[in-house]
Amino acid sequence: MRALYIAFSFLCGCFVSIYWGEYVVGNEAAIGIFVTVYTVLAGFLVAVIAILGDPSLLPSGSWRSAEGHRQEIEDRLIRHTWLFVLYLVTIGVIFVGALLSKAPEDVVSSCVKAIIAHIHLGLGVAAFILTLGMPKMLMDIQRKRVDAEIDRRRAEAGIKD
Repeated sequence: MRALYIAFSFLCGCFVSIYWGEYVVGNEAAIGIFVTVYTVLAGFLVAVIAILGDPSLLPSGSWRSAEGHRQEIEDRLIRHTWLFVLYLVTIGVIFVGALLSKAPEDVVSSCVKAIIAHIHLGLGVAAFILTLGMPKMLMDIQRKRVDAEIDRRRAEAGIKD
């Protein structure tokens, strides 16, 4: 299911890039918005990665119980690291496009400049769609933390489930 969501995200990015990419070519206001949004999202994602790596997310109990959840946490960290890389690639393509936008036509053709704008729009849309699942994931993590704390307090009070 996750692979379908990723494919859907990139297909949407391609669709938007093909049909509306011309509105980004040479549009410095849009480029500024993209850079701002993806820079903020990248910073936010660093905080999420730090939260995911917090050892307090491991369930209480034996080391075997914690070991059993290690792979789940590592998988989440890897997925979010790839999303972070996608943000950085998007920002990088925008940066290259901004640099080349001022190059003379005999050095960099307007076609190449347009292709770069289309690429950063497609990557940006795909990255944004992939980000939409993050609030639910964060809510699930916090819910698990609250449930673990309630379970710990019940155990301290001698209450069994």
